[in-house]
Amino acid sequence: MRSGRMIYEWIEMAENDVASIAFQYKYLIKTDIKNFYPSIYTHSIPWALHGKEFIRNEKDERGNPNRNNFNLVGNCLDKLFQNANDGCTNGIPIGPAVSDIISEVVLSGVDRQLSKSLTDVTDEPLIDKVVVVRFKDDYRILAKDELSGRSTIKSLQSALKEYNLELNDGKTEFYSLPNGLFRNWRSEYYNINPENKKQYDFEGFKEVYLSVIRIDKNNPGCGVIDRFLADIVDKNFVDKNYKIGITFDNKTLPKVISLLLMLADLRIKSFPKIIAIIESILKSNVGSHKDSIVEHLEEFLQKLKSREMDNIYLISWIVYFIKSNNLEDKLKETYSFTNPIVKAIHENKCDIFRECNDFQIFSDVNKVANEVTLLEHLDVFKPQ
Repeated sequence: MRSGRMIYEWIEMAENDVASIAFQYKYLIKTDIKNFYPSIYTHSIPWALHGKEFIRNEKDERGNPNRNNFNLVGNCLDKLFQNANDGCTNGIPIGPAVSDIISEVVLSGVDRQLSKSLTDVTDEPLIDKVVVVRFKDDYRILAKDELSGRSTIKSLQSALKEYNLELNDGKTEFYSLPNGLFRNWRSEYYNINPENKKQYDFEGFKEVYLSVIRIDKNNPGCGVIDRFLADIVDKNFVDKNYKIGITFDNKTLPKVISLLLMLADLRIKSFPKIIAIIESILKSNVGSHKDSIVEHLEEFLQKLKSREMDNIYLISWIVYFIKSNNLEDKLKETYSFTNPIVKAIHENKCDIFRECNDFQIFSDVNKVANEVTLLEHLDVFKPQ
């Protein structure tokens, strides 16, 4: 779960870097891109890599439009992302690392366009009055005066428009420094959990948990739940062992599992981490706790199964957990699924894409589980 903390540590490092030079400026503007991943125009990938003018208006040596030249890597990536989205040219998947890479490719084009517009001013370049920092689709702008800040926002809007993107006006906020330099939820979380403890008793876990719920409610979309989940997992980098930092017994374990599962309702993307923590508990000499874990997960699965098509993501993780940990015989009911992804995991075989010989689509669930735990799988930045 170290990777879960690394993202926030990177943001914190960027915040500290901005804070170290903020005394030279008067204003801070925060903004982001509206509906970013679903709005990415696949044709903008070759624009960013090769130049918009080159792709749209120029031709190759045979006189064919460059937009149809698949010797260009940008056009190949464009077509691949379309094929992965039923032929649509708008939107890329949210979550996969490859989407993060492509989003950086596109936004690097925006960065160049913005930098050029801030520099190419006949009178006094804006680049001398502002500093712009970006993390994914989040922007921070330091400005020496309000006019420079607003002019930079306009330049950013123009640069984004070139790539069929737009700013989220509802999230564009101006602050008079030092206000806005740091995320409010970080201070609130630090107040309730100033030190990463190696071990929480149930009462300590419960109190931090309840505070995390309150912080999340007051700061919608913040990363406090991910931070909390990362903090209750301790990893020893020497022997690469993961330990859950919660002390529990037969009486408190069901409460811990129930509380963790309820976090998924608040932040669905955190569910894999929750399942990984529960798996670690299962493997840590728990003995009689196995039945309690399965009981809670099955109850959750039954609730999700009533609307299978709306809950494919969560169901997939639960089915994988049960299958990979050989817990099917402890289920009270027999299940069947219609979604091909869930069905493949549940039946431990894939009946789709059989004609694909270029690479392996599906691996045996138990074989994968024997090679890597969920905590190891999710720790994508684990040291070599």
